[in-house]
Amino acid sequence: MTAIIFDVDDTLVQSSHFDGELYRRAVKEVLGDVIIRNDWNEYKDVTDGGILSQIMKENGIKDMCLFDNVRYRFGVLTESYLAAGGECRPISGAVDFIRELSESETYRVGFATGGWSHTANLKLLYAGFCLDDKPLISSDYSFERTAIMRECLSRLGNGFEKSVYFGDSVWDVNACNNLGWNFIGVGLKLKGKCRRWINDFSDLKKVFKMICSFCENSH
Repeated sequence: MTAIIFDVDDTLVQSSHFDGELYRRAVKEVLGDVIIRNDWNEYKDVTDGGILSQIMKENGIKDMCLFDNVRYRFGVLTESYLAAGGECRPISGAVDFIRELSESETYRVGFATGGWSHTANLKLLYAGFCLDDKPLISSDYSFERTAIMRECLSRLGNGFEKSVYFGDSVWDVNACNNLGWNFIGVGLKLKGKCRRWINDFSDLKKVFKMICSFCENSH
């Protein structure tokens, strides 16, 4: 058995063109004219909860009710964007890939995202993914990406020969290195920056071959 775990944004769904903008808007609408760093990489924990927690700390905001208000507002903005026909397409081949994995007895599938669960579910469902009973662990569970990923693997069960994570960003690479997980990079941001890389999931034979290429005794 192999555990296959996915990031969501820009790994399974094309969301970078609206997600960051709506997140910043939610923060500003609730917290006011606070300072937000231009580069998410400058934050300690690059997750929705981790970034917001640090923004509040750096701007001297201690009322944690406002944290929940930002989370809620971000969900409202995301739902409104999608309901108005906003573009949120699946990465090419990703829906078919998840379907094939789910129909196989060899793989167990889960989602481990630095986003919040309500917005991640909205984007996945809108993009045409069938979530069924697959675990989706998010920034609601922990601000730390590695903790999110470990919990997802734990909910998939035990006895896996391999754990493979698909992600699109440098922080995904770093998290997998810290956990000792196998990693496959997705999309242009990681081209040339990781050993195994795909632009998308359109060539399913290639993707499955890449999964099988990992050493059988790795985890």
